[in-house]
Amino acid sequence: MLAAIVVLGGAGCGSGRGSAAAGGAASVSTADTATPTPRATKKPKHATPKPKPKVTKKPAVKPTKRPAAGPATTIVFVNVGQGDSEIIKSGSWTGLIDGGPAGSEGVIESALGRLGVSRLNAVVVTHPHADHTGGLSGVVYDYRPKLAYVGEGAGSAASALRGVGAHIIRARRGMTLRFGALRAKVLSPGPLSGDPNEDSVVLLVDAGGKEFLFTGDSTGANEALVGSITARGPPLYLLKVAHHGSSYSTSSSFLAETSPKFAIISVGHNSYGHPTPETISRLRAAGTRIYTTQKNGTITLTVSPSGLVSWRFARSSKPVTSARRSSSAGGGGGGSSTSSATSGSSGGGTIVYITATGECYHRAGCRYLSHSKIPISLKAAKAQGYRPCSVCDPPR
Repeated sequence: MLAAIVVLGGAGCGSGRGSAAAGGAASVSTADTATPTPRATKKPKHATPKPKPKVTKKPAVKPTKRPAAGPATTIVFVNVGQGDSEIIKSGSWTGLIDGGPAGSEGVIESALGRLGVSRLNAVVVTHPHADHTGGLSGVVYDYRPKLAYVGEGAGSAASALRGVGAHIIRARRGMTLRFGALRAKVLSPGPLSGDPNEDSVVLLVDAGGKEFLFTGDSTGANEALVGSITARGPPLYLLKVAHHGSSYSTSSSFLAETSPKFAIISVGHNSYGHPTPETISRLRAAGTRIYTTQKNGTITLTVSPSGLVSWRFARSSKPVTSARRSSSAGGGGGGSSTSSATSGSSGGGTIVYITATGECYHRAGCRYLSHSKIPISLKAAKAQGYRPCSVCDPPR
């Protein structure tokens, strides 16, 4: 409520005339002065009216419309074991990069289901190796993508992509792909070298002003070129480490050019020693915080349009601080399949079993081992964050 302010003008108080002085006759002459009447000024017959001052109207200020905020972006690094598979969701658009090894269909489709996805808009096949394409065919048939971007080829998923009528596009350096509200720049491959790993499709995705680099199994000259291109822009927010942490990728010079704040290694139990101590050491020397799907499980990032990032881990939120070489064969075919989970290995430890994509360890006869059965010491299983199966109740 506006306070009313009243301004009062000062009225002049008239002085009374002086009376005669006491004790004497005063001759007072009173001369009343008449106030002259002002003469009326005659207006000329044809007086020119004074022009009224023009009032300039200020233009109405229209409120500035803020640009509509885009949708949040969700990026999922699916725990497919020793392989690669990532989901990118932008609004109603959803794409899948690689499909993990054979048997990964279930865990990939579970991750898509949690996001409410019923159909894929596109898939990217970075290169045709089985640990990236083995689980892709089933997902393609179930989610029927409209587009497929491939590098050297789609491997075992090629017939499935043709079967659902997906439009297959060769991804090459210099292309920009539309991922919903996002744009993905193809940084590799250029001319094909003939090495499927080196010729992997490499994508640089900007989400909320932060840059994410998906590298497939890139190595060699193409990795060096990707590093030089990325060095022209801001440091990476996140690097999907190439080739499961192999010592042949993620060189010191590449890290110096890309400066990733975070790194995720998609890896499972294997006989190659992935991720190698050399790669972990190089990442740590670069000041990068490291996570792996083997230790941390499926990792989900949600990026707001303003760039705020929230992380969610299926297993553990602790980063990797060191690498231990795998102590047993990745295929799980070297030992007796009938040995008890409580029997000792040649190294004297208790042996339990894990699967390529699961998050629990099991006894030898557990029904969850029907698709894959990988022996591992109980100590190593617990150290890597595996939980005891509630069905077969293995040793703890």
